[in-house]
Amino acid sequence: MKSKIPYTIGYEIDRALSMLDGYHVTTDETSTPFQDKKDERKENTPIVVRQIQDEDSVHLTVARFR
Repeated sequence: MKSKIPYTIGYEIDRALSMLDGYHVTTDETSTPFQDKKDERKENTPIVVRQIQDEDSVHLTVARFR
């Protein structure tokens, strides 16, 4: 197992992925069910809101905020 996996919640996805270089990373995006809010946020950078880790793999959930 590698050294301690960095905590990336709150970081923009690009920064989080660079922090997790060397780990197997999967991502998933969550969003509001309201189409007008989705449209309002679609250009914004995803932020990590959840991190689940298992050995050398990490699963990130991201969301776009206003």
